[in-house]
Amino acid sequence: MRRRHGTKCRMSSKAAKSMFGGLLVLTGVGTAQAEGPAVTFTTAAYESVANEKAVVLISVNVNRRWRCGQFENAQLQALGFDRAGAEKAASDKADLVIEDGALPARKGFVDLALIVDPGEYLLSSYRIKAARSVSEVGYFAGERATLVADGKSKAGTFSARAGEVVYVGHFSLDCAEAPIPWRYYLADKDDYAKYLKMVAREYPGFPTEQAKFRLFETTTMGNPYQPSE
Repeated sequence: MRRRHGTKCRMSSKAAKSMFGGLLVLTGVGTAQAEGPAVTFTTAAYESVANEKAVVLISVNVNRRWRCGQFENAQLQALGFDRAGAEKAASDKADLVIEDGALPARKGFVDLALIVDPGEYLLSSYRIKAARSVSEVGYFAGERATLVADGKSKAGTFSARAGEVVYVGHFSLDCAEAPIPWRYYLADKDDYAKYLKMVAREYPGFPTEQAKFRLFETTTMGNPYQPSE
C-alpha cells in the first residue's frame, strides 16, 4: 500500500475493527472549531522552550477516500487528544486538535510538527464525514464520554517528555469495513530517514537528529510495531 514519503503501512484486522466499530455513532453534527495550546514548530518558537516543551511529529491524511467500506466516500476531518491528568467535561476542548480546515490543501499526508506541553496524550475525539450518496451524508463521531474512561483512552495514547522530539505516526482512514481512524507508520529505516529530511525542509531548523520513533500506542486503531536497532 503506497503512501506519500514511500510510507509502508500495516492494515487493520477484522477483530480490531469490530472492537472499535462499537464506538462509532452516526450523527448529524457540523464542524467543530476547537483549538488547543499546541504551537506549530518554528525555530524562534522552539529555541526558548526546547528544554521545557516537547515536539510531536504527526502526519495526517484528510483527503476524501472513495469506496470506503459501504460508503461512496469518507473523509477523516478531526482528531482530538486530551493531556492525561486533566479533568475535562464533555463540552471542554481537547488539548491538541487537528482539523482538516486548518491544514493546507494537498494530496496525501500533511506533516505537522507541533510544540506541546510534555506528557501523555489520550485520543479523546475524532470525526469522520461519510456519504452513501450526494443526498445521504452523515458523520461518525467518537467523543470523550465514549473514548475515555477512568483517565484512560480506549482508542490509544502517545507520550512525549520535556525536551523530546517524537514521531507518533501517520493517521488516515481504514476502509476495510466501517471507516475508522487508523495509525499507520513508516516501517523502513530509509523511508523514515527520507521522511525526516522532508520534514526538515518543511520546517527549517527542525531537530531531526533528536527525533525518536515512538508510535501512538493502540490495540484498536493501529498495529504494534517496533523498529529494529
